[in-house]
Amino acid sequence: MDNKTKMQKDELKNNIDKLDKQQFKMFFTILVHYWVNHKYFINKWNFFNLWCELNELCHETEESFPDPHDDHNLVKSFCQEHPFYFIDMLELELVKKLFCEYLDKDLDTITIATEKLHTGDLRVACESINEAMGLAEDVNELVSQAEEYMKAFS
Repeated sequence: MDNKTKMQKDELKNNIDKLDKQQFKMFFTILVHYWVNHKYFINKWNFFNLWCELNELCHETEESFPDPHDDHNLVKSFCQEHPFYFIDMLELELVKKLFCEYLDKDLDTITIATEKLHTGDLRVACESINEAMGLAEDVNELVSQAEEYMKAFS
């Protein structure tokens, strides 16, 4: 890892560490949106490895969590029904640490967004991502969807 990347990761970690549980759920919600729609912030293999590690840790911590080695479809179904499962099951500090390790793309942009989330401003966080990435997404719609998602699953 070069010095620039290390400095970016350190700054990202600082910002993520400041997020409380609800803010981290907002962070995860927008992270997933931008990953699913644009493949930003984390490469495919890191996303897969992060998901596998989180699932393994959840199974070790909580007996009710499906064994990730037994039935992939059951794990996937559980994750869809409880999208914040790992945030609720695991120590938040551990989850934050893992995200900081696996995030590997567009670090400056996601760092600025986490800074905005720390103040609780989801709209400004999304606007900053859209501006940095040259996107013309409807921020009002994105924020509305994210807030509905948060309300439904938190």
